[in-house]
Amino acid sequence: MHEYGQYCPIALGAEVLAERWTPIIVRNLLVGCARFGEILDGAPGLPRSVLAQRLRRLERDGVVERTGTGRDVRYRLTESGRELADVVLALGVWGARWRESAPAQWDPYLILWTLSRLIDPSSLPRRRVVVRFDLTGDFTPGRYWIVASEQGSEVCVTSPGFAEDGVVVTDVEWLYRWHVGQVGLGAAERAGGMTVTAPRWLARTLSAWGSLSPFAGIKPARTGKGPV
Repeated sequence: MHEYGQYCPIALGAEVLAERWTPIIVRNLLVGCARFGEILDGAPGLPRSVLAQRLRRLERDGVVERTGTGRDVRYRLTESGRELADVVLALGVWGARWRESAPAQWDPYLILWTLSRLIDPSSLPRRRVVVRFDLTGDFTPGRYWIVASEQGSEVCVTSPGFAEDGVVVTDVEWLYRWHVGQVGLGAAERAGGMTVTAPRWLARTLSAWGSLSPFAGIKPARTGKGPV
């Protein structure tokens, strides 16, 4: 990472945060990723070697703490890292208000992965909740499962082997809009964007999942300025 050689706190902070992939790594740690593979799963396109390098740098900077050895190595944010995560969240608020995502960025796996990480196990109405998502359109794979349990949640691209509590059929645009809180589940169903086959208790749970994003409810400025 290039050092600015300036005393300015903005420059000093940017030396840590403004490195490619670092905000994404901090975000993934913030939502509960602890193992190397978990962090990698939530960062499609991030090379393993780069993640290892970034984690070493964050550890040296006192942002990340590593515990365990061998296959049991875990990472977590330090007090400094949790404060830096607040900066990352503030950046996300700005991005939600002033930037527009493009359809090419709507990765259904990443949307569902992020959603699964935001589910509070204590909020589940049952010990395990399994929801299948069938994506219409040209996607491979086009079927995913969220398995939410008291031990945590995960996204599967093959059948997890548990009985399904419900099925959601949707395209990626409506999935994205529901996840970021642009549209509620009921409104999406009435508009024909999502079809939910589920008992009433699960429909209520899914409705709540649609507002879990920390950026849900942020009104875009709609400047027309998208990604560059």
